Amino acid sequence: MQKTPHQLTENVKFLHKVAIINHGKVLVLKRANDSTSRPGAWDLPGGNAEWPVEATESVRNIHQQDISREVIEETGLDVLPESFDFKSMVHFFSYFDEKKQVYSVVCGWAVMNLTDLDPDKVIISNEHTEYRWIDENELDSLDFGEPVGTFVKTIINNSLSAN
Repeated sequence: MQKTPHQLTENVKFLHKVAIINHGKVLVLKRANDSTSRPGAWDLPGGNAEWPVEATESVRNIHQQDISREVIEETGLDVLPESFDFKSMVHFFSYFDEKKQVYSVVCGWAVMNLTDLDPDKVIISNEHTEYRWIDENELDSLDFGEPVGTFVKTIINNSLSAN
């Protein structure tokens, strides 16, 4: 089976989503209207692990580089890979889509109060159309593409309660 550069195999995905929290507010991104999943819905920075990785030796904790890369690509914010240790994991679940025959593993991470974060310096990628910093009172007023996007709200709630 040939692997694509955007998922583990044609049938397995490893998805990371990150709640970046600054002074009690979390960064959310609005997905482009032409997104294949949850178009126009609000989301967190993140994406699928891009394996296989070209490496000349075995590598531990490669998920940390994957997540850091996704955050930089989607927000312009430089979050160090070391920020994604297991203490910062706030949600974990798996999902099997019987129509697509795809098994997904999803990890939710929280990164809080980064000292060098400038909340006005977010630079979104072309995958998104806008960004906001929201608090828990605004969470229910946004469309996260439920029911599929319910996991995003769960990650945000878990992150804010850990803050």
